[in-house]
Order: sequence, then structure tokens, then C-alpha cells
Amino acid sequence: MKVLVIYSRDGRKDVEDLRKEIADKYGSSTVLRMSSVDRKKSFIRHSWHRDAKKMMKCADIIVYYASKYSRYNENVNWEIKQALAYNKYLVCIKSSDCDYDSLNDCLYRTNSQSKEKYCLAEILESKDKLFEIIDDYTSGDYAKLFNKDVTHDILLDQYKLFSTTAENLINRRQNANSFYISANTAIITIGGTIFALGSDGDLIWKLIVVLALTIPGVLLNISWKNILQAYYINNQAKMRILSLIEKKLSVSLYDAEWKVMKSKFSKNKYISFTDSEKALPKIFIVFYIGVAIACVIGLIVIYNNGDIALPTIISSTPNF
Repeated sequence: MKVLVIYSRDGRKDVEDLRKEIADKYGSSTVLRMSSVDRKKSFIRHSWHRDAKKMMKCADIIVYYASKYSRYNENVNWEIKQALAYNKYLVCIKSSDCDYDSLNDCLYRTNSQSKEKYCLAEILESKDKLFEIIDDYTSGDYAKLFNKDVTHDILLDQYKLFSTTAENLINRRQNANSFYISANTAIITIGGTIFALGSDGDLIWKLIVVLALTIPGVLLNISWKNILQAYYINNQAKMRILSLIEKKLSVSLYDAEWKVMKSKFSKNKYISFTDSEKALPKIFIVFYIGVAIACVIGLIVIYNNGDIALPTIISSTPNF
């Protein structure tokens, strides 16, 4: 369980006390902290954004500590918006001097039918309620996973079956990667073939066609990146459920494997498969954008040299 606290400067003392309580009860590793950055210096004013995004991605629950002035804090509003964008479980604890009825505007949405506003964060009455949520998460009660009459043998069979679905998910992800790599190869091959065919006089149309090919190329890789993210979320859910089941069995193999990989005694830094796979669509996107820029520059150069009249392009006929 990882907990990240969002707060403004006027609530720092109370937040430190809350962090200490969480660390004493669940361990210091439960509390996520961002590296300190001097935000007053203009050239690094937003350098803490990177740390904030990393912490939010790691967090299982994000706690917004609403103090007297946090509603008007620009950084707090940015952090809340990022937490909502990552679809994180967001809860809110109000300080004793929080005398306004409504919280930050970015926390509210309007129901399209009733036109009533509702809060996207769960407002907790006290810190004890937060501890109950953490306890439920740690025990797995939040998932309502276990039935009262479940036996060890049934649980073991379910564990084996669910492990198989996790492995099948990896296979489906690999198949998706193969498809997108093949699609990118096809687009690049078509572009290369267009340049290889025809005479030098067809350069204008070659540039136009290749430029057009970069559009589906970029869209294709954006889709690939989104699918990888969906597989990552699905896989995380499966690993979490397997971890909860293992706590009822004799050994916790997945948890042990994860701790060994992330251990400081490991010689090699662990890089997740998803991070490695996401690099491929990013590389292709950069490649297509580079090709598009090169084609545009080429057309501009030709136009400036007087070799082409742009209004006549549409009415011309390519001669490959």
C-alpha cells in the first residue's frame, strides 16, 4: 500500500503528523514523498512536476489534506487534476480551520441529468476512516474477494486458474505488439517504395504521398501506446488479486519475486516490460513526425525555387 498526501504550505505541520501516524502503523515505505525542490527559482519552477507524476503513478491512494488556503493554491490544483487524470483513488480530509463549505473547483463535476454538483473525492470525517481504508486494502476486503465458505483446495485451484489468465494476458500483449510492428513496417515500406519508384520529376508527389502516410502512422502508434497502458492496468489488477490470494496460501511467490527484483541488493535496475514496450510507439511517433517535417521542408524548398505552383498540385496527375 502506497499513500501520497497532497497539501498546501499552511497545512504542512498537520500533514507531517499524519504521515508519521501512517508510517508508525504501516511502515515508512507506505508514505510516498517527493524530493524537495526550490520552487522559487524560475528556471526550475516546474521541475517538481516530474516527481509528482511518478509518485502519483506509484500511489494506491492519494490523500488531499484540505487546509484554510489550499483551495486557492495553484500547485495543489495541478496535483489534484493529475490525480484525477490518472484515475487514482482520491480521498479528502479537512483541517479544523477549513471553514469553507466547498473544496477546490477542479474536484467538482455537474450531473448532466440532475444538474447537481458532485465531488470526485471521497470526503473522510476523520483520520481513523483513512486507516480503515488502508486496513481494508491491505487485507483485500476492498475487493470483496473471499467467500466465507472457501476452502484451501478451492482457493488453490482458483489461484492456478487465475495465474493462467495472467499469462494469457502477456501473450495477447505480445500479439498486439507484433501487429503494430508489422503495421509500422508496412507503412515505412510503402513510403520507401514510393521514393524508389518513378523519376526525379515525381519528387513533389512523392513528398506529398509520404507526408500523407505519416498521419495514419502517428495515429497508429498513439493507439498502440494506449493499448499498452490498458494492458498494464489490467495486469496490475491481476497481480494484485494473485497477491491477495497468496496471503491465504502457504507462500507468496509473486510478492517475493517483486521484492527481490526491486531490492537494493539487486545488481541490475529493474525496468518494467511496459516501460520498455512504450518506448517503441514513442520512437515511431518521433520518426513519423521527423519524416513529416522533412517532407514539408522539401515542398517549401521546391516552391521557393519556383519548381512548383502550389495551387496546381491538386489538378496535376502523378506519374509513377
